[in-house]
Amino acid sequence: MFWCCCWPIGKCAKVLACFDTLVVGIFAYKSFGVLMDTLNNLHWTTVISFLFFTSFLICHILGTVFIVLAAQKKIARYCLPRLVLIAGLTVCSLVALIFMVTYFAGSAKTVNTFLFRVYEYFFGVALTETDKLELKHELRYYGVAFFLLAALFFIYNVFELWLTIKFKQTLNEFEPVPTEPSAPQLSHNPAYAEPPLKSYPNMA
Repeated sequence: MFWCCCWPIGKCAKVLACFDTLVVGIFAYKSFGVLMDTLNNLHWTTVISFLFFTSFLICHILGTVFIVLAAQKKIARYCLPRLVLIAGLTVCSLVALIFMVTYFAGSAKTVNTFLFRVYEYFFGVALTETDKLELKHELRYYGVAFFLLAALFFIYNVFELWLTIKFKQTLNEFEPVPTEPSAPQLSHNPAYAEPPLKSYPNMA
């Protein structure tokens, strides 16, 4: 983000797109490794994690390819896939941030009870009161860390969204002017020739 103060806006947009794709690619590779390690004893969480990061990686690759093409061909509409992706991430990070604010604002007990029920339902393990008490303290620490990550991720996405919009606006200045005439041309018959003008003698 700090490098963008010195770089051209197009270069910064491409570098951030490549950086995002690299990070998501690492997570996708890690999830693929976990999937291969547990191939004989698959769990639904492993499969969903692999499918999620793989789909996420494909979206980032498409967005990066189009943002590079937009810079090379000077076509503003090629920025739209990247803009849609960043806008979706911004909304998701904002929702997570609001959720964490409500969690620390007084909804921690309700959220913890919901999480305990979800855990018991999916994993088939009944939690004792001692387990719940320990998990409550752990969830509070995890909540603080997740809140900080959500806040940083939201700020990062807002910056990327603003940067990509500015980059798209600069490309709008290079939109080609249509060369086709706006009004239809009259049909012309080459076999038709206008009659010659009559000439009159000078009577003076």
